[in-house]
Amino acid sequence: FNYEERQKIPWDDLRYVFGEIMYGGHITDDWDRILCMAYLQNLIHAGITDEMELCPGYVLPQFNNYQEAKDVIEVTTPPESPLLYGLHANAEIGFRTLQANNLFATINELQPKQTGGGGADPADDVRVRLEEIMGSLPE
Repeated sequence: FNYEERQKIPWDDLRYVFGEIMYGGHITDDWDRILCMAYLQNLIHAGITDEMELCPGYVLPQFNNYQEAKDVIEVTTPPESPLLYGLHANAEIGFRTLQANNLFATINELQPKQTGGGGADPADDVRVRLEEIMGSLPE
């Protein structure tokens, strides 16, 4: 069965997968299995996404099929920010500083290096190296 063709979410199947397959094999006591399934009945149901906030200020939109969900998520998802992950807004400063330092270090490494002897142009060195490589290639 193709998941894109489904008209609704198979909540019973999801409860079975989580409760009996994934965790059920690790539960050895019958009462613990009953407790696990009771929790899953409360946690995994059709109303779970009603008025649910995925992040502060972003209520999960309602949709009817896969394509509609994909379109809504691509259009309405807020841009990444530390607030989405429960972090303070200043957490981004450290990340962006490290990102800028890495960028400038990479750019600096790509710059041609000046050698002390002869004052040859770096472009000439590249041209000579390229000619050597081209000469070693088969016709």
